[in-house]
Amino acid sequence: MKDYILDNGLKLIYKKSNSELSSIAISLDAGAARDGENLGVAHVTEHMVYKGTETRSEKKINEELSNIFGFQNAMTNYPYVVFYGTLLSEDLQKGLELFSDILLAPVFTEEGFKEEMEVIKQELKEWDEELEQYTEDKLYLNCMEGRRIKYPIIGTEKSLNNITIDDAIDFFNDYYCANNATITIISQLEFEEVRDLVEEYFIDWRSERLPEKDEIIINPKNGVFIDKKAEINTAKVQVIFPINKLNQWEIKALKVFNQYFGEGVNSVLFDTLRTKYGLVYDVLTRVANEEHIKVYKITYSTAHENVDKSIEIVKELVQNVDCFREKLQKKDIEALIKSFRLKRLFADEQSVRLAMKLATYDTMFGDGLLYIDETENLNKMPVDFIINTANKVFENMSIQVITNF
Repeated sequence: MKDYILDNGLKLIYKKSNSELSSIAISLDAGAARDGENLGVAHVTEHMVYKGTETRSEKKINEELSNIFGFQNAMTNYPYVVFYGTLLSEDLQKGLELFSDILLAPVFTEEGFKEEMEVIKQELKEWDEELEQYTEDKLYLNCMEGRRIKYPIIGTEKSLNNITIDDAIDFFNDYYCANNATITIISQLEFEEVRDLVEEYFIDWRSERLPEKDEIIINPKNGVFIDKKAEINTAKVQVIFPINKLNQWEIKALKVFNQYFGEGVNSVLFDTLRTKYGLVYDVLTRVANEEHIKVYKITYSTAHENVDKSIEIVKELVQNVDCFREKLQKKDIEALIKSFRLKRLFADEQSVRLAMKLATYDTMFGDGLLYIDETENLNKMPVDFIINTANKVFENMSIQVITNF
C-alpha cells in the first residue's frame, strides 16, 4: 500500500493487485452533511456531473462508461460522495480519463437540470417504499435534533422544489476540487505507472479554500418513537446507540463484540429473539462508524403484537452485558476475532469495495489505512476491555417502531 499527494492536493492511495482487473474509487467530502439549507443539493450535484461535459454528451458518457467498465456507480452519503468502478487493467487509462472529464469539466445546463430533478423527485417518491429505510428515516427525524441526518440524504419534497441550478453549481464549485478528494486505485500496474496516469489526468483539477465545517454532534434523543404506516404486515423496529465518543480501539472492540452479540444465527440477539422466543425471523446489526452518523444499530421485524415484548428483551440484554464477562473465555474471543477477520477479508476480495472503503475512510478520517487497522492487533484486546466498551455504548438508547396500528 502506498499513498502520494499531487501538487494540487489530490491524494492517491495505491494497492498492488494480482488480478487482471483494476478498481477506482474517488471520494470527496461533498456528501449530504455539506448541504446547508439546500437539503439534497449534494445528491443533485452527484447526478448533474453525469449530464455532459465540455467534450462529451450525456449519451456519450453513458456509452463509454458501459464500454470501459464492467461495473461502475456513484453514491452520496452524509459524509461523502464517491464515484467508483472496476475495469480491465489495460483500460485503466481510459477509465481515469473519463472520470477526470466527468469530475473536472461538467457542464450544467437548465435542460439537464430540469430532467434530473424530475428523476430525483421520482426517486424521492419511491424512497419510503423500503421499510427498513423508512424506519431509519423516521428514527433520525424523531431523535436527531439539530443535525443534518435528521432528514434523508435525498432531501425533502419542499427542499427539492426550492433547489436551483445555481445551487448545484455553487455546491460543485465549493466542494468538487482536488484538495477535497481522495482517489484509490487497486491494480496490477506498478505504482509509478498508476501515479503518472493520475497526474496526467487530474493535475489540472483546481484546488480551493474549503468552507468551514460547522456541524456539532449532539447525542440522539433517548426514548421509544412510534409511527404508523398503513398496509404493512409486520412491524419494523430499529434501535440505535451513539458511538461518537469511542476511540479507534473501542471501535475495534465493539466490532469484535458485535460478532458475539449481533452477527449471524449464533449471536446472542438471534438466539434470544428468534430461537428462544420465536419473535423475529432475522435480526441485523451494524457498527456505523461514519462521520456524522456513528451509531450501533439493531434492526428487526416482528409481529405487531410482539413489539413491546421484543423491545423489553433487547433492553434486558443490553443492560446485562456484564454477564458475558464470565462467559467469554480467551478461546471464544479468538474465535470472534477470526470470524470478524474472515468476513472482512471475504468482502474485500471485491477490489472495488476495498477501494471504496480506503477512499471514503480517508475522506472521513484523514487516513484510509484506518480501515485496514480495524483488523490489526485484535488478539491484544482483553475480554474486560471489550465488555467495558459494550457497556459504554449501551448507555443511551433510541428506538423507532413502525406499525400499522
